[in-house]
Amino acid sequence: MCKKKIYISRIVFIILLAMFLSLFFPTSYMVMSPGVAMELSSIITVEDAYHNQGKFLLTAVSTKRAELWEYLYINLFNPVGLELDKLPEGLSMDKYIEIMDLSMDDSKNIAKTVAFKKAGYDVKVRNNGVVVNDVLSGGAAEGKLKKGDLIIAVDGKEVQESQDVIDMVRSCKIGEEITITVRRNYEELDFTMKTISMDDEPEQSFIGVRIYTDREYVFPKEVSFETQNIGGASAGSMFTLEIYNQLVEEDITKGKRIAGTGTIDLDGSIGEIDGVVQKVLAAERKNAEVFFVPVENYEEARKIASKIKLVAIENIDEAIQYLKQN
Repeated sequence: MCKKKIYISRIVFIILLAMFLSLFFPTSYMVMSPGVAMELSSIITVEDAYHNQGKFLLTAVSTKRAELWEYLYINLFNPVGLELDKLPEGLSMDKYIEIMDLSMDDSKNIAKTVAFKKAGYDVKVRNNGVVVNDVLSGGAAEGKLKKGDLIIAVDGKEVQESQDVIDMVRSCKIGEEITITVRRNYEELDFTMKTISMDDEPEQSFIGVRIYTDREYVFPKEVSFETQNIGGASAGSMFTLEIYNQLVEEDITKGKRIAGTGTIDLDGSIGEIDGVVQKVLAAERKNAEVFFVPVENYEEARKIASKIKLVAIENIDEAIQYLKQN
């Protein structure tokens, strides 16, 4: 009888120990929390720049792999400013960081281009095409396309931008055949595959690749960045405003602390981002007075903003106009 109690006690101990240790095991989710709100004048330097009194602030989300206890805590208590986000299937954290770094580099170049043009300078941009950055395991393109392939056509139609490829693939029904033409080692190759559904967007067709538009730029002045460990494309709009403000004599901040978020395209349009709640909170903690937010994110931002003035924008011209008039 005594041996039986000892045996049961050991089993209970092992179960409790396993439960305790499991709380520190990583999950497939990421924890999103308010990150930094950095003054851009300290990390962006434009050659022969004008110096200004006010400040533009980059806002960021702090992201880390969620451990089980964090996953349970966020789901049970729904704390303000903490959210869970799932990594795409088959994507490691290292690969995720690599993609975010690539997006950041692209947003810097686009921001410089837009800012220089708005300030009256000429920028030369050469588009080298759409490059395959990654082929996902289990995707339609696995075993066909390779990292580094240059996509030149989809179903015989020439493509110039990564969005061209995305739009053409998404126009197909799930399971429909599509032909991707690539240039590989100076040879043009055609690959036919059936589109599949996305895990996080089951109604959208895709082929299981990550792509980017490869461009070359020639700028009239040097612009340097010290963005450290921040990644992603969502700071593009604020990069643009900071660079523009250093290029023109008038200080469009008028001495205010102005934060914001939003991707930037070459035509100056501002795009939707993730983590707007965390970014608004980060801006309020740094006493920013105004927060520029993409139109698509405005309603979500409005629910969390308590003391900061939100300004919804669709393009960079609207942001500049607002600052000049207010």
